[in-house]
Amino acid sequence: MTNREAFRTPAASIARLSRVQGTMRRVGSLGISRLFVALLLTAGMCEVRLASADEAPCGRCVVVVASPAHADRLPPRLSGVEILVRVRPGGEAAGRQMVEAVVERGGRAGLLIEGLPGRDLPPAIASALETVVIRIDDALVVPVELHYDLKTRLTALRASLPRHVPIGIAAPDAMLGDLLAHDIGAYADFVVGRSPPSMLVPWWFDAGELSEVATAVRGTHSGAPARSLWQAPRDGEVLTRMLADLAAAAAILPEGLVLVHGASVRVACGERQSDVWLDPETLDHVSWIDDCQTSLLRVTPADRAAEVVALSTGDLLVSIRESTGERFAEGIDVRAPRLLTVQEVIARHQAAVARQASRVRTRISSGTFTLTFEAPGFPAPVTIGSDAIIYSDRTRTEIEQRSIRVNGLAFGDRGVPRLPLIEPERVVSAPLAIELTDMYSYTLAGTETVNGTPCYVVSFEPLGERSLFKGKAWIAADSFALVKLAATQVRLRGPIVYSEQVDRFEQFDEQIWLLRESRVYQVYQGAAHRTPIERVLAVHRHEINAADFTDRRAGAYASGHVMLRDTADGYRYLARRSGLAGAAGDAIPPNIHGPAERVRTIAAGMIVDPNITRPLPFAGVNYVDFNLFGTGMQFNGFFGGTFGQLAFSLPSAGGSRWQLAGRAFAIASSFNDRAFLEGREQYERNIRQRPAHLSVQGVRPLSERVSLGVGYDLDYTHYAPAESTDPAFVVPASHLVHGVRVVVEARKRGWNASAWWAPAVRQAWRDWGAPGSDEYRLEHRDFQRYGASLARSIVLTPALVARGEAAWMGGHDLDRFSRYSFGAFDNPLRGYPSALIRYDRGAVLRGAMAWSASSRLRLDGFADAAFVHDPGFGEGLHRFTGIGMAVEAPAPFGTLLAAEWGFGVQGRRNDGRRGTHVFRVTAYKIF
Repeated sequence: MTNREAFRTPAASIARLSRVQGTMRRVGSLGISRLFVALLLTAGMCEVRLASADEAPCGRCVVVVASPAHADRLPPRLSGVEILVRVRPGGEAAGRQMVEAVVERGGRAGLLIEGLPGRDLPPAIASALETVVIRIDDALVVPVELHYDLKTRLTALRASLPRHVPIGIAAPDAMLGDLLAHDIGAYADFVVGRSPPSMLVPWWFDAGELSEVATAVRGTHSGAPARSLWQAPRDGEVLTRMLADLAAAAAILPEGLVLVHGASVRVACGERQSDVWLDPETLDHVSWIDDCQTSLLRVTPADRAAEVVALSTGDLLVSIRESTGERFAEGIDVRAPRLLTVQEVIARHQAAVARQASRVRTRISSGTFTLTFEAPGFPAPVTIGSDAIIYSDRTRTEIEQRSIRVNGLAFGDRGVPRLPLIEPERVVSAPLAIELTDMYSYTLAGTETVNGTPCYVVSFEPLGERSLFKGKAWIAADSFALVKLAATQVRLRGPIVYSEQVDRFEQFDEQIWLLRESRVYQVYQGAAHRTPIERVLAVHRHEINAADFTDRRAGAYASGHVMLRDTADGYRYLARRSGLAGAAGDAIPPNIHGPAERVRTIAAGMIVDPNITRPLPFAGVNYVDFNLFGTGMQFNGFFGGTFGQLAFSLPSAGGSRWQLAGRAFAIASSFNDRAFLEGREQYERNIRQRPAHLSVQGVRPLSERVSLGVGYDLDYTHYAPAESTDPAFVVPASHLVHGVRVVVEARKRGWNASAWWAPAVRQAWRDWGAPGSDEYRLEHRDFQRYGASLARSIVLTPALVARGEAAWMGGHDLDRFSRYSFGAFDNPLRGYPSALIRYDRGAVLRGAMAWSASSRLRLDGFADAAFVHDPGFGEGLHRFTGIGMAVEAPAPFGTLLAAEWGFGVQGRRNDGRRGTHVFRVTAYKIF
């Protein structure tokens, strides 16, 4: 190719560039209003039509690829010409001088990186770029590792660039097809190839060779820029002339010209007529004339002001200004905004994360942490709170817990026992992250506004059988930062059978969004107890890149505060010891303490119950092992003199998702079962009873929110006459009851719902009761019980926790000993003695509020209401209302003291009067 041929090639490309611009795209790239104005002004005077093949010259649609050595060969003015500076990976800084020279002369600078790019670009050169193209041309078969590596590199590259800078990929067509099939197109704004894959876009460029003449450029989505790339000639003198001509063409030939025929404005070179084009933005006319001397140029009408530019190729560019002087350059550009694909949203979010990570080297976050759960024997949900200081850098995240409080009561940083950290198994891959293999499927669920921020809503579901997340992410439409995340962990196999997390973020500055609040709703299946858990982390302050970060974290190490570290296996306690100055000025990080797996509790107190003849003192020792004999089994044992209980739970039986649990208890002392008729106690029918129970149950999740439990119950009750029992009254025989229990449970955002059915049959059932009475019936030998409940505990503030519950129960063939009853621990009704009310159907509402009034006092309030049918109180449903309160305070030796009082409004005393009082005082010591 001669120098003149190489020089004329870009000019010819300008004239032929219309081949890549279809009619529909032309309407979209021009403003509809501007085009409409142009058509109105020329209607009736000439034929106006949109550009078709071989038409619509475009000066700015040509991109020149040059080397850094061409910096001194640039013309004085570039007038918006786009130049890509060719560099090698890692050598991007070598193109800085050329980039700066292009910008200084009014051009648009970009990079063409020959190979996989580095992780980022130097800030000095990144800020001046308008385009980056990555060329990959090493192999036709792309390994899966390259897909992952390229996504990671493109994400880091986008993070180091200003947001408006488009990124392109140049590769052979076979490789492009493979890359695009693996969603690489979502990480780029356009692709460059020799021939266009028709699956990409409805328009394309003629193909060429990047290293020789021209290369096709196609957007990976509708609306991407259309350009033709040209390799700069090696001859510096030719390059200077070519760029000067391109600068002239860029100033006169904008994108979007409209071809007109029969217009009042005509351009000719001698007798040879030339096409005339209309600029819809300004209504100026332009023309391109091949091989024409200025002396032969003719413009009609002659009074029109014409600007003529002679190119070094011998061609002329002519611009004829609209004679009226009207300018429409500021017309309204009407376009329908394009909704990004879900892959594009995720790719840009990953870039936003990388951009933020490059800016945030360290972070100190201050807030409060609150954990609430239900425990047997405690009158209201147990709450553990603390002030939390989170230290995060690029190596680790650690939490310092100060002023730890149990039920709002300060125990001191050193006096709080180290409780086991019970967490769900760690997820191997978080959603929205770049992975070597696909771990999630994503769907764009539309757009929503969250706290005034327009967001894309991305739904994600896990692929495969691993424990992953399922949920939604709200990603800001402008910055692509994460605004909100709601996710539920699926396929759990541990003692945490349900875990759902809702995180909310707030904007720290223009490019940084940080966590504002995290709420985690969980259900823990322990030995003998299943409890909902709510964890709330509220962050009030963030400090970014604090100068004293190292010293403050070292001070936390040296303090007596509880320290936690986030590890691959979950949070772990750090061993307490004084910090030692390291070589870098940081305290040597403490070692991770071995996991706490055992808890021992001493409980002692007294119950005053109208159904118990005299105040009943009690005391016992509770032992909980979270990893019995290293098997992963949980064990809970309690012994309190006359009462004993054993329970176990195996979180994953045989490595499956089945969970096995068992429970057994027995009472050595008997208590009264009181009989009522029309609300009046029948002393001659009272019975002493002593129950025992054994059960085993298997539980399996049906989904991330629903589980099924199937179990076997064995009950034994020893019956004996009371002191007041009529000798003629036949006491029931002590017998066994065999039962089956089926339970379906569902949870969502702290709500826990359950429905259950329990058929049972009595063994050795025989006549009992007063002579002539109908209390004994043969059909009572087998019976059914069933019910449903809905409950929710919620952390309103770190000092205020509430709980509500609604339950309904019913049954068939229930008698005095198979009906439901209210008790002090199971199925409580505040203020009513144990076994006072025996009902076969009804509903119960319970409410509790716990307020930490100070660091030495917590107040609990209760309000219960039951609407049940108790045959001993007459026909129909009867209302039983109970209220109460509790006071909790710390006692010496790290003991928690709780005093609870309840008043049953409709309760019947032994003398028949209404209104019953139940008192309980309990002291707890955990060690």
